[in-house]
Amino acid sequence: MQLNRYKDIKEEQIELLRGGSIVSTLIGAFGSSIKETRLTALLGYLIALEPEQFLATFGFKGKARSILLENREDVGRSDIRIETTSGVGIVEAKVGGVDPLGQSKQYKSNWTALLTQHSPAHRQRGLRSVKYINWQHIANLLDKLLHSHSPKVRFISQDLRNYLEENGMIKKSESVEIYAREINEPVTLAMFLKAHIYGCWYESGSRLPKAQYFAPHFGQSIAYTHPGVHVGVSYIARIEHVEVVEKWEDLVDAIISIRGKHWWKSNSPIIDPIKTNPDWDWSGGKKRSFLFLSKPRLVFNPPVLKGNLQKGKGWLSKRFLSFDELFKAWGC
Repeated sequence: MQLNRYKDIKEEQIELLRGGSIVSTLIGAFGSSIKETRLTALLGYLIALEPEQFLATFGFKGKARSILLENREDVGRSDIRIETTSGVGIVEAKVGGVDPLGQSKQYKSNWTALLTQHSPAHRQRGLRSVKYINWQHIANLLDKLLHSHSPKVRFISQDLRNYLEENGMIKKSESVEIYAREINEPVTLAMFLKAHIYGCWYESGSRLPKAQYFAPHFGQSIAYTHPGVHVGVSYIARIEHVEVVEKWEDLVDAIISIRGKHWWKSNSPIIDPIKTNPDWDWSGGKKRSFLFLSKPRLVFNPPVLKGNLQKGKGWLSKRFLSFDELFKAWGC
């Protein structure tokens, strides 16, 4: 049995406090205030794991041979010194808008990368072997590394990105507010309205686990046969859990774990039909995502029409929406 219980795991974790404040990142456990030494230490570690990507970003030539943190130079200490097969690159990092160019000139190197929010003047942009890189550019690279095959790279990249985000050095990731899907048959409708559950085929790489709310679009067929149900998006429910299951028994176990045995006994008649329904074939070994929802709320009356959300009248193809998009479509 394979179940994704990410939200449950998160809820079971004990909060870590430092100085009375909750610590939400690994790097944050070393102190609440942002410091360049912490940033460059984690960044240097990540560079050692994925040197090629960073060398290309910094404009350093050759292949990395060694990486040194807080290296003692002839004058002072460089933040990160990268020795490659073609030369030496120095990385100087500042958390604010300070220009580190003057400091970097003290160190002997073939190339220099300056990580800062400082906006270089025109003459500085043309400096040979010197590259200004803002932290948002680094965040964009971290986003790419989140898809790495290495769990270690993914973890460090996410932690560093969160740290930059929490300290206001980069813009926050765009949140996924609403997951929208079509409901046009009675079994799924009953599960949504009465049991507050929605199921669909599992899609690898989907942003569904990040969605905060679920909004079904009721089709013409279901609206015609069920009085009180109108075509369009009218209900919204908060997503409390997302479970991925493969077998019917997995779903039952997930329901009992989340809602309890008493709830399952009372509501099983609503969900049992999908066990034998041909449209819900459980023999193929394919995975399904199930959304466990709060009580659906009637938000839009009249409903938001599909034609205002997308082009064409086919099945709902736009699956991720913001509240702003829904209210804008509602006002059309």
